[in-house]
Amino acid sequence: MNNIEIVEEITDGKVFLRKISEEDAKFLYKSLKKEVTKHLSINPLSSIEYSKKLIKRYEKYWDKKLQFNYVIELRQNNNKEKDVKKLGSISIWNLSWRHFRGEIGIWLNSRYWKQGYAKRALNLIKLIALHHLNLNRIEAHIAVKNKRSINLFIKCGFSQEGRLKSYLYLDGEFQDAVLLSLLRN
Repeated sequence: MNNIEIVEEITDGKVFLRKISEEDAKFLYKSLKKEVTKHLSINPLSSIEYSKKLIKRYEKYWDKKLQFNYVIELRQNNNKEKDVKKLGSISIWNLSWRHFRGEIGIWLNSRYWKQGYAKRALNLIKLIALHHLNLNRIEAHIAVKNKRSINLFIKCGFSQEGRLKSYLYLDGEFQDAVLLSLLRN
């Protein structure tokens, strides 16, 4: 873990990523509905209390440098709270510091789909992973049915390495996943 810089907030001038906090519990609860989670390894959240527990777990993982979860935001007018729109979340997880690699996961509230925000967020998390955390390899395992997400990662420079048979259990069935990766060099 030499030469790493933990980034709590980053922006490209339009989209912001910031460290998730307990104040995001209501947002997570309201956003993680079936439409959003059907291709993810997380189920819809059962309550705001459960959301708070999940965020506490994320904070522990952050402190141990095991996982970094961010909220994706749009901000206007000097970041006044009423001018902040929370779009979704993106994370670097399943980190192996020994092998300089990690996985990327992303989701957006459905009202923000197809507007370019996911691409901006993914490009920011690539910067954090490859340059600030000094990872050599980042990857994503995406359900083959999630064509939009697969295309997003490819547009952001990831290469498709293969197909993982029955890798995910989603919606009551085993599903194949596409393995996508991006190398620093």
